[in-house]
Amino acid sequence: MRFVFLLCALLSLTVLAEEQRFTLAAGLIDEAVTVQVALPESYRHSDSFHYPLLLVLDGSTQFHHVASSVGFLSTYAIVPEMIVVGISTRDRLKYFTPTEPEDFAARAGKADVYNRFIAEELLPTLSERYRLAPYRMIFGHSLAGLYSSYQALGPASSFNAAIAISPSLWWDDGALITDYDKYQTRERKAPMRWFLSMASEPGEMAQAFDAMLQKLETKKPSKLQVFNARFARETHDSTPLIGNVEGLKAIFSGWNAVPQVDAMSLQQLQAFYRGKTAEYGYTFPLSAHQFNVYGLKAAYEGQTAWGVAILEQGVEKFARSEILWDSLATAYTLNQQLDKAMAASIKALQLARLHGSVFLEEIMAQNRALEQKLSQP
Repeated sequence: MRFVFLLCALLSLTVLAEEQRFTLAAGLIDEAVTVQVALPESYRHSDSFHYPLLLVLDGSTQFHHVASSVGFLSTYAIVPEMIVVGISTRDRLKYFTPTEPEDFAARAGKADVYNRFIAEELLPTLSERYRLAPYRMIFGHSLAGLYSSYQALGPASSFNAAIAISPSLWWDDGALITDYDKYQTRERKAPMRWFLSMASEPGEMAQAFDAMLQKLETKKPSKLQVFNARFARETHDSTPLIGNVEGLKAIFSGWNAVPQVDAMSLQQLQAFYRGKTAEYGYTFPLSAHQFNVYGLKAAYEGQTAWGVAILEQGVEKFARSEILWDSLATAYTLNQQLDKAMAASIKALQLARLHGSVFLEEIMAQNRALEQKLSQP
């Protein structure tokens, strides 16, 4: 409990992401697409660290709450730090549906065209502008949830994980379900993780959801791990808020190396994430928030040398992070290395002033406390 209280005091700090926006002229879908981007606060603290991507469909309505959830959860190392990108299309029916029923001739069934837009226009543009890691997720609700489900099952996905909130699996008499057998035998090169949920929707929405779960339970697709949930107290409109949080937590269940107050050494942490490679198809390097959380946990739980080693590695990787330098000062103090603690605190204070940091007062407080300790005979 001592650690939990102190960590909350030091990290009551869900860090705000930097938001950017630009317009992409998308030739394949003949639209000018508004692209919203939330960069982790730690993005500016390194020139070399690459971040997983979470693509949010219907970004005009869904982007901000998803980006906020990622910011909060990643602060405590529950999920990785990610670059969150929101996009919208004015013709959802055409591009989010994988089949073209006769009643919707020329108005639907162009999901594969949207796949090409993402793979050939959007992702290359994002990769040119930002440091993207080769791990990608997609989030969709309702008709966009049908499209994200198609990414989990279909033949031409650019993603490693998909979140589908109240997906419109009823589309075209449940075409994704009817065609399940061909998707079930699809050969995947890398693991895929899929979270799908249903709220209190009645009728064909719920029936199609149940039918898909039955298919998944009967014939599990190769290299596809499925998570599902029901939110009976939510409506179709309210469910994305809880759904995105639960989806993220499900996709990354077991990903947090130290979810409680236990501690690991730096070597143990690195080995833990190497061990996750087969599960995710990607080796996650330690991010700034992970260095911070795991280093402080070790220091406060009596493994001060471990905490120092973790945080020293953290400031080596994220040299411009006032948070990591301040936490390193804390670890040095607990390890009775007051001169090093003061040097780290001075560095944290310089960076906090340079960045106009929201943590300036807390960093100044530790700096003053160290000055008093060092001035004592």
